[in-house]
Amino acid sequence: MLKAADLERRAAAIAHSELNLEEMCRSFDQLMRTGVPYLAAAWSTHDPATGLFTSCTLSGIEEDRSREANLFRCEFSEGEPASCLSLIGQRETVSILSEVTGGELGRTARFREIFQHFGVTDELRVVLWADDRAWGTVSMYRVDGDTFTQEHADFAASVAPFAARGLQLALLRMAASRPEAIDDPPGILQAEVGGQVTPLTAPAQRWLELAGSKLVTAANVTAAAIREHQDWTGAASRLVLHDGRILSLHASNMTTEDGAVAVIVDAARPVEIGAMLVDAYGLTRRQRMVLGLLLLGRSMSEIALQLGISEHTANDHRKAIYQKIGVSSRSELAALLQAEHYDPRSYRGVPPSPYGGFLLE
Repeated sequence: MLKAADLERRAAAIAHSELNLEEMCRSFDQLMRTGVPYLAAAWSTHDPATGLFTSCTLSGIEEDRSREANLFRCEFSEGEPASCLSLIGQRETVSILSEVTGGELGRTARFREIFQHFGVTDELRVVLWADDRAWGTVSMYRVDGDTFTQEHADFAASVAPFAARGLQLALLRMAASRPEAIDDPPGILQAEVGGQVTPLTAPAQRWLELAGSKLVTAANVTAAAIREHQDWTGAASRLVLHDGRILSLHASNMTTEDGAVAVIVDAARPVEIGAMLVDAYGLTRRQRMVLGLLLLGRSMSEIALQLGISEHTANDHRKAIYQKIGVSSRSELAALLQAEHYDPRSYRGVPPSPYGGFLLE
């Protein structure tokens, strides 16, 4: 098993590379296997606004959409132990299924209906958190009769923040490569060791023209931070423009030969329910906010407190959402939205958006 310092360096190098989303997942899968023994794994991205699945990269097992649909049905069944949504809702990072169930994996629908037929003997799940948002999960499976240990869980938890940042940066780069698919798209700057900052994309040129020397300084500071601390999960900063808008900067990757750093610059914006759901069900602005918090597992009192409304009003919004969408519980809500709005886009290969939902097709 790698020493902690070596693990952090390798994880940071992957997170700050130029890999696309699938390559990022596969590279972290290889790293994870150096400390956690498993036969198969599913690396999933999640909508940070809802917790629902937006893509999946499999390792050690072939894709089977029928099996995946069955797994989602189990995932969203009422009271399913250690489901991805429940872990996100409880703000957990690591879960060993054999410990959660007291060794009785048959308590879970996914084991009874899927895993036992493949000889699965345990599951280790890790939520990939960055900036207090769940960007993905990894579910790892053993079939050798053994269970996962706390040592395995600790190793996975050490990799998790780097993997989360890597997924976030991969999604931002994907959005930057498709400027037509988003309003005010992110751009990519290149910050040289000598202080020169060059726009690599048209949106980056636009942001540079708007922000001028302040953006050059911010990009150089962000780049210098990741050069100096290459074992950090990431380096980011913010810049307030003269018109009050805020830009976010993320050090994306470093060219080791000359020390140049790619910096993603973006208009800071909230992660929120995608327009696809708002348009489909005619949700109001407040219902849009309540829907996201419902799916993320917040209680009605938490929703009321976060939105600055009474619990009675929060419940009225919940009832209106259920009526518009045609469901009667959170589990039904999650299952329906996953099946009708997320799965079709995921199967068509529509890229997930770093701001919630998917990029425009």
